[in-house]
Amino acid sequence: MTPATAIDRARQLDPLKLSSVEIRRLSREVRLSKLTADVRIAFSGNVVFEPLPEFTEVHLACDGLMASSHITPFGQTQQELLDPESGLRRFDANFLMLHFELDALLPGLRDRPIGEGPGGWRTLVKEVIAAIEPAVRAALENTNSVVLLTNFTGPDCYELGIADSRAEFGQQEFFSKLNSTLSKAFRTEPRVQIVDLCRIMAYHGRGRARDRRLYYVAKVPWHESFLPVLAEELVRHIGAALGRIRKCLVVDLDNTLWAGVLGEEGPDGILVGMGDPVAEAHFDLQRRILALKQRGILLAICSKNNPADVDEVFQIRTDMPLRRDDFACVEVGWELKIDGLQRIAAELNIGTDSLVFLDDNPAEIELVRQFMPEVECVTVPPDPALRPMCLDRVHSLDRALITAEDFARTTQYQANARRNSESRRFSDLRDYLMSLKTRIVVREPSPDLLPRIHQLFTKTNQFNLTSRRYAIGQLERWMADDASSVLIAHAEDRFGDLGWIGAILVHDLDTSEARIDNFVLSCRVMGRAIESAMLNRVKELAFERHGCQTIVAEFLPTAKNAPVREFFEEHGFTVAESMVDGGKRYRLRRQDSSTTPCDWLAVVINS
Repeated sequence: MTPATAIDRARQLDPLKLSSVEIRRLSREVRLSKLTADVRIAFSGNVVFEPLPEFTEVHLACDGLMASSHITPFGQTQQELLDPESGLRRFDANFLMLHFELDALLPGLRDRPIGEGPGGWRTLVKEVIAAIEPAVRAALENTNSVVLLTNFTGPDCYELGIADSRAEFGQQEFFSKLNSTLSKAFRTEPRVQIVDLCRIMAYHGRGRARDRRLYYVAKVPWHESFLPVLAEELVRHIGAALGRIRKCLVVDLDNTLWAGVLGEEGPDGILVGMGDPVAEAHFDLQRRILALKQRGILLAICSKNNPADVDEVFQIRTDMPLRRDDFACVEVGWELKIDGLQRIAAELNIGTDSLVFLDDNPAEIELVRQFMPEVECVTVPPDPALRPMCLDRVHSLDRALITAEDFARTTQYQANARRNSESRRFSDLRDYLMSLKTRIVVREPSPDLLPRIHQLFTKTNQFNLTSRRYAIGQLERWMADDASSVLIAHAEDRFGDLGWIGAILVHDLDTSEARIDNFVLSCRVMGRAIESAMLNRVKELAFERHGCQTIVAEFLPTAKNAPVREFFEEHGFTVAESMVDGGKRYRLRRQDSSTTPCDWLAVVINS
């Protein structure tokens, strides 16, 4: 096979529908392609992981990512993390899965008497966390990996049997307390993600997920039928951490958001609500869609309908979970839905590859797939009972971390629409910018802003000078390095809080030549000279505070960052080298530097 064929073929497949034989065959094909790995994932703990890495690599290939895997020697997690020359450290994994079986983690666990009492069980919780924490801390300190740490599943049968629920701090309560304590222990660590093994084993069936015979013989803990479920969960975490996310869910209305055709049934005739099985299914679907908004996913409507009818249904049907103002954009009319999707993307100033489209009509779905293949399409299942779950496997709607900006996303875009409307009153751009009364803060971030910085570098596409993406661990190290600086900007104006909207990464501040590694800015605030104010701060930082003589920078072209092609030229930089792909390298000497005026901004430095 040619190198690209295996990945291309994998992208057309649903890995959960492949047999174990097909998984292994596809794994060999992908590995033989010898493509450069997009993702390096390591597995470590006190079990034998094979063949989980194969399944994970295939699931990633089906998601369009080439992966390579590394398994540490059995039970050697701490040694591998502490030794700079170990195979794990040299592999330089982007992701490290840590899984520990409880009996092997604390060998004396089985000897604990059942009647030890609540004090003994609570002490055991602390002992388990204390046994795990050194490995997690070593991973955070010695690698750049995102740690995928599994939680603990309880036994198939409690030692006290059905009386366990009556016991003061029985086994059921112990495992619940253990897992909640585990989550709390690492909740503030942006590079630790808890893989909820309890949930996915319960979904698959705990008895079917475990393979006792294999565990006793070879220390392989999971039945082969469970590996695709676990691999998909890992890929879900990996995709979210890499920023492979979509920003907007676009929904159809008739027989999607509700059952029935609005133009025929009227507002009172469509089914959504309580008391009817089909109506309740759509009520639950709306609740799940509303929960996506709370993750920071924008919601939009694209429907063939009369606009007045749609306005009426949202006014009358106040029993629906979704309200009209939950949607950042509404396209209702009788034109092709591909045209509506284009307008939604344009109005929200995002790419069409940021859209997920939900519709009940297979013909509409096929049309979008044919003419807009970059849009992820989901068909509403024919069975109403399955409709609430139809978005559960759309992992591009997942978020590894939810930031304050995510919670405010819809409000921010609606405020932006008001700004755009206001701009039409002005014939002079400067007058409009002055009227906004924009205030920005440019500062070096505190650790709590690390997730937002990572989000900005992974999600921003248009105003992105090099499109370099960084692991959270890399950003964490640079923030602590005196020779590097990460600057982040916050903005607000008379229409509201815009949030943390821009970041710049600068290296080599301890030399005569500082280097801008990347500069990103949310597309919501482009064109206000906020970018100029941020670059002014970089000039001050490099030339005045650190005494550098030169700043060097790059523009690396992508399909989306054409709007910033001339950014550095416009700010006084000289082209030092032009590359054949359209990229450019720049220099700015201290004696040639000047501050770019942006007096319509109130700029606060290091506030």
